[in-house]
Amino acid sequence: MTQQFIESNSKVPQFFGFSQIFNEYDDHNLLINSIQEDFDKWQEENWLKYWNKEGEHIVLEAWNEKYKDYLKEGEEHNDKKDLQLETTKEDIIEESGESKTEIISTDNEVAQEEYSQSWNELWEQHREEIYFEQYLLYTTILYNYFLELKNSLEQILPIEEAIEEEEEEEDNNKYSLNEYNNLSEELEQLKLLGLPTAFGGRPQNSSKKAKKLHKSLHFSDFFSESDIDNTSSESEMDDISTSTLPPLQEEETDAVSLHATENNAIRKATQKTQKKKKNRKLKNIPSFLIEEKGMLKYWRKRFSLFSRFDEGIRLDRESWFSVTPEKVAKHLAERLQTSILVDGFCGSGGNAIQFALTCDRVIAIDIDPLKLEMAKHNAKIYNVSHKIEFICGDFLQLANTGKLKGDIVFLSPPWGGPKYKNKKDYDIEKYLLPVKASELVDAARHISTNVALFLPRNSNLKQIIKLAGIGNRCEIEHSYLDSRLVAITALYGEDILKNKSSET
Repeated sequence: MTQQFIESNSKVPQFFGFSQIFNEYDDHNLLINSIQEDFDKWQEENWLKYWNKEGEHIVLEAWNEKYKDYLKEGEEHNDKKDLQLETTKEDIIEESGESKTEIISTDNEVAQEEYSQSWNELWEQHREEIYFEQYLLYTTILYNYFLELKNSLEQILPIEEAIEEEEEEEDNNKYSLNEYNNLSEELEQLKLLGLPTAFGGRPQNSSKKAKKLHKSLHFSDFFSESDIDNTSSESEMDDISTSTLPPLQEEETDAVSLHATENNAIRKATQKTQKKKKNRKLKNIPSFLIEEKGMLKYWRKRFSLFSRFDEGIRLDRESWFSVTPEKVAKHLAERLQTSILVDGFCGSGGNAIQFALTCDRVIAIDIDPLKLEMAKHNAKIYNVSHKIEFICGDFLQLANTGKLKGDIVFLSPPWGGPKYKNKKDYDIEKYLLPVKASELVDAARHISTNVALFLPRNSNLKQIIKLAGIGNRCEIEHSYLDSRLVAITALYGEDILKNKSSET
């Protein structure tokens, strides 16, 4: 089974969230098997629940976007038609003997009926198109979610995995040593016989070739690694050798030389134009995003990180790859709506801003004063700064004092930079910063028993479930933007789980 990739037709990726409640001692294989045995029913139930909740809103939003120009034209057309009717009724009244009001009323009713009928037909057609588009999108992502769940729950805990890896490494070392001894004996025999001990050139590294051939698949512009289309550089153009062409006659040499000169001039002019276009595209981009490899892709996502980015949002280097996408943050804010929420690692304020829109009060903490200033500035742009109390300090120290209180604690700690995604199985007890996940959650429980932990998409699910504690449950939600899994949120505390039960 392999994942399928698909994207929505909207400019900004669509958010999808799937959650499941777990207990450490549950038989997770039983859950996976039950879904797999009756997958169609499980898929249909989830789809209907999603469509009944979101369907009409999605249809109406797509309609307003697609037909806004037509609607304006339709209104202008009706206004003109009404004026024409007013000016041409006098002659008709004299011939027919009917009153002006009756004629205008009849014609208006006919025109309105025809107009309404055409738009009703268009609406039904539009609604059907959106339904099937959403069905394909949703069921594809739901299938991906099932695969993520299945693969994650089948993984062993990192500690056990480390032991197995050490044993496997010892076996490999033993095998390598025996192989080396046998090879040494063979080489000694070849030397004694006066035969060569090396044959041919150095073998090519097939894995390096494979890396070049198998590039990452990007299924939408939002997830593209580069913000600029690839164009051939001068060095690439110069690599095309004329030695591969058939030999030329002497009388053709001058003509070819002239033609080559013209081509070079055209090529240079084209390259200058392309460079100017690139420079215009890169004009407002922070220099570190351009200069540092792999960072430019974050500029493309700026409006997905903050929809009001152009109004003066401020981000430093780390914030570009650590801020929560706004659609995900908005969903979390709706899910965790409460009176007082504590954001332990607020950073540039992406989550805190959305929490302030749903909660009565937000306490936003960060140890970096520069990030805190950015968060304050960004909160003003969204007009929510009056609902957020900003504290510059170490969350662990503040939590362990026992003086800080709230209804829910939200933790989005550093994941260790963009390279976190290169790990097949992210160990939240080893790679999470500033301390391991268990210490973070323990500290948060000094504030509230209700804790939300925002984690990388490749986190080990068994470790996440274990943090709930003996006999306790946790909810694990997978957040998708289109068909790309972007993060996992772990929710601990019976109050949060009760809220989930009341929603369903």
